[in-house]
Amino acid sequence: RTYGTNEQKLNYIRQVSTHYQTLFEQENGEKSKPITQGYKSLMQQFVALAQSQAPEAIEQAADVNRLLYRQATEEGCYQNQIAVDLFKSSKKPEMDLIRENSRYLYRDVNYIKDKKSRSVYINEGITPTGYSPVELLISQTNKYFQESQLESRPIVQFSNLFKGVEFTPQQRFSAYAAKYKFDRLYNTAVAMEKRRQTERGPSVIIQTQQKRKLEITNLVRYGHPSIKKAQTINLKLETDNPSSKLLALAQINNELGEDGQPKYRRLGTLSPQSIEENGLKPGMSASNACVVEFRPELTKEQTRLMFSQAYKFAEEFRSSIPQQERLSAAAAAWSVGAARQDELEDRQSQNKSTIQKKNPNFVFAAFGDEIISRLGELQFTELRVGTLSNEANQFKDKTWNRDEKYAIEIRASHHPPEHERHASRLVFVQDGDSEYKEFAPLEPRTGQLPIGTKAMANVLPGETYTASATISLPGNEPIEFTIREIKKFAYADKLFHAQEVMLSIGTVPVPNETVKIKLDGQVLGELDADSLKQLQAFNYVKDGNPLNLKLTTISDSKNYAFLIAESPNGNLLKIDKINSYDYKGKIFRDGEYRKITLEVPPLKTRDAVFLDGEPLGVVHFKKDKEALKELGVLNFGRLTPVPATLQSNISTTMIVKIDPATVEYPEVWTKESQAFSQQITNEEQQAAIEKTAAILYKIKERPTILFATSEDKMLGLTQLVVDNHKLSAVTNWLTDKNIAISQLPPEDVPLETKKGLAVFTLANSSIPEPVFGLMTKKFGEVIESESEYKEKVLTLPERPKHLKPPQPVVSTLSCQASAQTPQPQQQNKAAPSQESQTVTIDHLRSWYIAADNLSKPEAYKQRIVEIALEFKVTNQLSAKALAAMEKDTVSRIAQISQKLASNLGQSADDGTARVQGKVYDLMLNEKQKDLAIAHKNGEQILVVKSGQVQINKVTPQVLHSFESANSKLDEVLEKNQKQATGLQR
Repeated sequence: RTYGTNEQKLNYIRQVSTHYQTLFEQENGEKSKPITQGYKSLMQQFVALAQSQAPEAIEQAADVNRLLYRQATEEGCYQNQIAVDLFKSSKKPEMDLIRENSRYLYRDVNYIKDKKSRSVYINEGITPTGYSPVELLISQTNKYFQESQLESRPIVQFSNLFKGVEFTPQQRFSAYAAKYKFDRLYNTAVAMEKRRQTERGPSVIIQTQQKRKLEITNLVRYGHPSIKKAQTINLKLETDNPSSKLLALAQINNELGEDGQPKYRRLGTLSPQSIEENGLKPGMSASNACVVEFRPELTKEQTRLMFSQAYKFAEEFRSSIPQQERLSAAAAAWSVGAARQDELEDRQSQNKSTIQKKNPNFVFAAFGDEIISRLGELQFTELRVGTLSNEANQFKDKTWNRDEKYAIEIRASHHPPEHERHASRLVFVQDGDSEYKEFAPLEPRTGQLPIGTKAMANVLPGETYTASATISLPGNEPIEFTIREIKKFAYADKLFHAQEVMLSIGTVPVPNETVKIKLDGQVLGELDADSLKQLQAFNYVKDGNPLNLKLTTISDSKNYAFLIAESPNGNLLKIDKINSYDYKGKIFRDGEYRKITLEVPPLKTRDAVFLDGEPLGVVHFKKDKEALKELGVLNFGRLTPVPATLQSNISTTMIVKIDPATVEYPEVWTKESQAFSQQITNEEQQAAIEKTAAILYKIKERPTILFATSEDKMLGLTQLVVDNHKLSAVTNWLTDKNIAISQLPPEDVPLETKKGLAVFTLANSSIPEPVFGLMTKKFGEVIESESEYKEKVLTLPERPKHLKPPQPVVSTLSCQASAQTPQPQQQNKAAPSQESQTVTIDHLRSWYIAADNLSKPEAYKQRIVEIALEFKVTNQLSAKALAAMEKDTVSRIAQISQKLASNLGQSADDGTARVQGKVYDLMLNEKQKDLAIAHKNGEQILVVKSGQVQINKVTPQVLHSFESANSKLDEVLEKNQKQATGLQR
């Protein structure tokens, strides 16, 4: 209403009017909802005025609506105060009245409660639903938040951080166990902290007849009057609609209502732990339960202690590892913490949507130093790219030279949402014409270099899972067949490039890698591949061989879990797929050893291909088997050698290997949310922000202040403090009024600059009386108290640092003096003359003070004021003025020096008096008119010989120090005089 345009005001009036008319319809409808008479009268007036298009009617309607809201607010404040005093009075607030008043608001003002959310401006902003001044500020704050919000990436993208650091299976299994224990402690602390924030006051433990213990929290919120005197408790469970928590209703001590029926009152909410342990659901009930204990409210110190226990465990785990093994242990922990859950727990899971996210807190807590040590050089050197067969790949048929480096650039995908490569980082490669063309997108789980990065890179083939073999026997047509499952056998990591080899083919027994673990005759799970290798090293993998192991389930999830088993000598084994066999869902926390047995399946007969006596893969396709049988090389029970050409079939991915020395990062990094338009922009809201820019400017505008120090008053000056976004307008206005102005440099007024203010100095003599009257009427009277002025400036909000203030309209207040005064011979060339120093406004202030103390006439001092005003505008000082300033300053210092020497000096035989001060030393020979002043560091300040100035480096600080010394001397002399007078009496 205060800032909006007529169109915006009219839209608001229409919206409110529609809302009131809806209330009228509800009042007259089937579900009658009467409106409070006083409010109804105001609503009717409002609707009548809203139907008029006249501007004055709009203003009158706004006045009526403001009155209605004010009445509702007063009533709400009264009811709120009753609620605050609830524990001091038996009177309760009228909730029906509060809900009725809320119904009259034409919209829900959501930001009032949303701003209290702990996640506001951490994960997301506040969504404004209107265009009030506060909501317009929220919209702009959201814009700043989106521009500066940090983006996190899945840790799996950093899985190669410890690439090249070897670790043992035992280190990996140990990391599993340690991480699980840390996570349990840490998650318990997080749960405690959440409870502390949501569950106020003490809780009660109630035991049912079946010996189940239920913890009920939020007792204070619901305030059951009889809980502290409870002998017997009957419970009913239902869902609390506002919070969706499980609510306990209690009949205590067989209380009955007025109708003679059991009276149940709200007691509190069930703790999450009680719900999980007992499988509680709405509709359940319990009879004749009793109170076991009351527990005090959780404190912040308790949750802090629990967090510290988790981190203490991580530190102890790290300390238990020898120094030389910590890097490899860190690599093992990183492989555990940076992998995906399906890779660690159940590779064959079909329900990928329920895969749990890995929590890497443990590895950061235990191995922070080792992680930092890996960040000194680029880790994203091998980038995996995919969708190579897509039509967007402009290098689809290119044969890449493995030894050649190509110029690449990372760019944001330009493809539409329905495209396979939408919202991806794309690798563009420079072709022979020096033009970058699209190659392939980076896979989501590989390292993601910033958009705009350029580098030189090799393009290498990806992993291979199959191979093609071609057999050419004399007198027969060449036969090509596919060898599958290469990853399962001896040549999993080898690539073949049209190599001539001797293959052995036949239907023969092939080793089966699956070794099962049995407990009490039932299958527990499958032995992990690394665990299998450890047992094979001791030739222990035989069917029926026993093991004594302690079992620990690693996961709280019933869907995804595995076991870490510990032998009596401390060796660890990993057992996978425990939820696929007979002990599905069982949790093991063994304190004693169990007898486990191995179940080694017999060799499985398959159509296999061998190379150099080791299995290479299997033949799968029926047409391939038939062709090999016709050729006579696929026989049952025996291997037939045959020469062949072997070519690995590269997967649908390739590797772009970056040369770190050639990486060029972009000057400005682009976020994914900006590049891929993932942020949902409300165009209507953005348009409203643009339309109401003037309103926002008015809301955020800094006030204008008139201020004058005592020195300013003496010099006839006034400071004008304005919003630094209004510099141009203020300057033009002051110039039009022919007012002499000068802007102080921002660095000279740091507090004002931080607050978004600029400071002008105005010459009072140039301000017409009517103009000055208008200024004080609009901006207030001139503030003469420095403390009052500073307090007013401090109350203003600081301007965001990214909003750079405009450049000063007037340059600095200092200038290089251009006076051409005669230069007497200098005795010390290291000390510059006064004329070579920069003259500032402080020199002119000191000149005025010196002239005043030298008892110069008023006309003379007024002329100094005029010179100062001219200097502020022009930054120029005439040679005549510079000479007069120098003469008066030296004369005043000489006058003070004579007084100091006379009263404090130590006389020498040649008539010279010496005074040693804290900062300066002076020597005066009054007969010869010689004066020398030097700093304690030996630097000569002023040398006058025979009345001639030879060295003159006098600053306002020097004069100020001498004036201060003069004042202190006067105090001492006055005190001595009073003491002498007292003695004579």
